[in-house]
Amino acid sequence: MSQKEKDKKSKEALPDDVRQLAQRASAAEEAPSATSADDAEAFSDEERKEKKAREAIKRLTSDDDEAIELNLRTFFGGDFLFGPWFKKYFWYFVMVVAMLIIYVSNRYYCQQEIILSTRLNDTLQDRRYKALTLSSEIKSLTRRSVVEKNLNDTTLKTSTTPIYTLSVSDKDTTKFNYE
Repeated sequence: MSQKEKDKKSKEALPDDVRQLAQRASAAEEAPSATSADDAEAFSDEERKEKKAREAIKRLTSDDDEAIELNLRTFFGGDFLFGPWFKKYFWYFVMVVAMLIIYVSNRYYCQQEIILSTRLNDTLQDRRYKALTLSSEIKSLTRRSVVEKNLNDTTLKTSTTPIYTLSVSDKDTTKFNYE
């Protein structure tokens, strides 16, 4: 396969904007030479730009494993995205980015769960303290001395006589069968 056939095949596979740039580059090759010195200088600048554009297109469209020189301009311009190395590892990069997104979202979810758990534990602790306080207040209010103090207007009083103990013998308990 000749070089012209390869160029023709690669031009057919190109997007429209790249194809137009390649056509302008080939038209610049066939342009007549300039007559005056100013025109020659302007033409040589245009010619250099077109030549650089042609070389860039050839580098981007070639299937060779030649390395694209990596500098700031090519990096921010995105030229490295069309290199063979990047094409080879494209799905690896997609997988890494997907895993990063999952990792960040999982971490965010876990942090939200920890915040919720901490808030609920604080609420539970607060309510336990309130319940303990209320139960101690209820116990103190239900003591006999407090109840007697609050019942001043009634005739109920604490008994001053000792309590009686009734003794029950074993033979009295055998009369009654509780079972």
